[in-house]
Amino acid sequence: MVEIIKTTLKLLFRNKGFWFFIIITPVLSTFILKVKQENISAYEDTGKNEIVELDGVDSKVAYYGGNGRYTLKVYDASESELSKYLLNKLLESGAFTVCRVKVPDMTKKDIEAHLHTDGYDDRMGAAIYLERDFSDKIIDGDVKEALSIYILSDDERQKLLENEIKMCAGQIRNAVNLAGSEDVVKTLDGMNKLLPKKSVKSIAANNHSELTDEQRDKKTLLGYAFAILTLGFVFCGIYVSHTAIKEQKDMVLTRIKLTNLTNGQYFASKFICGAVVSVMLTFIMGICTVLFGEKNMGISLPVFLLMIFLMGLIFCAISLLFGILLGNVMSANVAAFTIWSMSALLAGLYFPLDHTTKAVKALSYMMPQKWFFEATEMIMTKDSKVYFMLLCITVAYLIVTLSLGSVGIKYKNYE
Repeated sequence: MVEIIKTTLKLLFRNKGFWFFIIITPVLSTFILKVKQENISAYEDTGKNEIVELDGVDSKVAYYGGNGRYTLKVYDASESELSKYLLNKLLESGAFTVCRVKVPDMTKKDIEAHLHTDGYDDRMGAAIYLERDFSDKIIDGDVKEALSIYILSDDERQKLLENEIKMCAGQIRNAVNLAGSEDVVKTLDGMNKLLPKKSVKSIAANNHSELTDEQRDKKTLLGYAFAILTLGFVFCGIYVSHTAIKEQKDMVLTRIKLTNLTNGQYFASKFICGAVVSVMLTFIMGICTVLFGEKNMGISLPVFLLMIFLMGLIFCAISLLFGILLGNVMSANVAAFTIWSMSALLAGLYFPLDHTTKAVKALSYMMPQKWFFEATEMIMTKDSKVYFMLLCITVAYLIVTLSLGSVGIKYKNYE
């Protein structure tokens, strides 16, 4: 068994492709961690606290409709203080994302013609057109003539939208009755100052932690780094499996079996080589992080390296398993790329999957990176359960992989 390990490592160290992945992927990951990307998480909050100003009538509002928001596209031909007041009141209700495009030269018919395009090429809850003389008509109490509402979804929050507009129109009428039509905006501002101030506090849902914007930014960058490191672990594991494939084809494995070495021991020897590879890649990542990396990653360097090492053990074992089962170098390489791309995608390393279907979420939790990605959040919030979770996840994946690997070698020998 020791000789198998020595021979496998010698073959690995002679392979240029192996050295490419074991050096390049830590370097790339380090530079990703150095990226000074601020407010990555701020995109999630766009449109919550201010009106989104669009560049033109063809600008899409679907980008601002995440997390189940009811998105409004407002065609503002008035561009008055009262039109801005109405939109701010809709925004303050907390139920809508308001996207405004200024259209002083477009009529109601022009907007209605353009809505046919918006209905097919964009996604929104409703569209609103504010007339050029919106201020005069809303002051007179003629709401139907002041604006037009176009419902473009079957969301029942359209009733809330209509009620909010009626309420705002009523406030404007009260201000007119109190101070006349010339000081409406000042009167409305004075009335609003008398209202209780609203404060919003984020509360974490069950089994979730609440991160700051800075922590979410760092977690996102760690996810990108995990994706690159996964590429290195997967292909380094495949290079280990290449030695096993060659030994099968050259009948070396048959001669090894004559020494009474079991299938489990043979697979374990290859897995130990994968563990050595994981140690090497983790060590190189540690050196790169110390020399060139970002010191403040949101988690300590020893914990970061521990997570990398454990994740490397899992993926080296998985790559070795697929390589032995496929029994072909080219097929193993294709499988490695597929494993890396799909697992990183489904684990949510590139973008969050919180609002996807239950089936996708179930697949996500089958990916090893998902657990390590979630672990970074637990570490940032100082959750003491994280280390036990990482240990259990690693052991579970390794038990399944090593068991299947032993059975796979036995099956290949039988063939």
